[in-house]
Amino acid sequence: MLAGLLIAGWILYEIRAMLLLLVVSIFFCYLVAPIVRIVEQPIYIAGREFGLRRSVAIGLVYVLIGVVLFVVFRMIWPPMWEQINELGSNMPSYVKSATDTTNNVVNGANSWMRHLRLPQQSRDYILDHVKVLAGGALPWFETFVGKVVSLAPFLTWLILVPILSFFLMKDAATFERNLIALLPNERLRKRAHWLLLDVSRTLAAYIRAQITACLVVGGLVMLGLTLIGAPYPVVLGAVAGLLEFIPLIGPFISACIICGLCLTVSIKTALIAAAFLTILRLGQDYVIYPRIVGHGIKMHPLVVILAILAGAEIGGLIGVFLSIPIVGLVIVSYNHYLAYRGIQNLRVVVAPDQSESEARAHISSTGTASPAIEG
Repeated sequence: MLAGLLIAGWILYEIRAMLLLLVVSIFFCYLVAPIVRIVEQPIYIAGREFGLRRSVAIGLVYVLIGVVLFVVFRMIWPPMWEQINELGSNMPSYVKSATDTTNNVVNGANSWMRHLRLPQQSRDYILDHVKVLAGGALPWFETFVGKVVSLAPFLTWLILVPILSFFLMKDAATFERNLIALLPNERLRKRAHWLLLDVSRTLAAYIRAQITACLVVGGLVMLGLTLIGAPYPVVLGAVAGLLEFIPLIGPFISACIICGLCLTVSIKTALIAAAFLTILRLGQDYVIYPRIVGHGIKMHPLVVILAILAGAEIGGLIGVFLSIPIVGLVIVSYNHYLAYRGIQNLRVVVAPDQSESEARAHISSTGTASPAIEG
């Protein structure tokens, strides 16, 4: 048994890239599915029903998405490319400025400690840590850029994800029926059907909320940075929108990048940008996002933080990305397990106007006990 689990774990680890591709494809399915349902709805003309097959509806939605993305890309790409070139040409001066700032901080700290007449050993210890703190941002940024560049091979997923999503959406009902048919009895099949419905709703709510949040935050950051005179507002807005999809860590990284580049203009601009991002974060977390997510994944903030830390420890950036939906699915599955066990352990008490078969039928159909059912 243990050997089988180890072999299964090893196989899953070896195909982790393929599993991630499948997960991303499922996410894309949930994002596109509402539009597909709208397109495939039948229309009635002169008393006759006209509708599209699901495969045709999916293809039509793909075409519409492609047209929208093309138009948006043509509108945003020229100013973004101009700002990317400007950022690349100014990067050497930013590096030199960061180095000079580090040296000034170290010299100032050294003079201050001499004035306090601290021992040489204590001064050396403090200066070493000041150098790490003051000079650590640039190496971290270089490492971050390197990791982003290393993701270039995944560009082929832009083709693979829509293809896999097409077949997943086209045959989703068949997959569900075949999976449920493997279960041994009717009660388990019904419970599995309810579980899959809840899982679908949970994932759909989370994915659509995250995509909407990315678009909202990206647009607001782009507009806000333009109004306060920050550099590269289009590029930084796009970065903030993309990183918004990574819970907790993504917004923090984007805020550090934005404030760091605003320092190249002035301290005042950086402080205004920090205040703007703080207000936006509060509004996003407590006003905008709760309205977007609706009745999706409900988790205590402590659970969210622990899930993200565990995901980062297990799977790095990918683990952070998948941590919240995985924990949400675990919670949904556990609730259904408790409900199923509760049904199994119920003792049926027949009411005067209710037969035992009717009572059991009520439990099987609703998953809850009627007033005539006692624990």
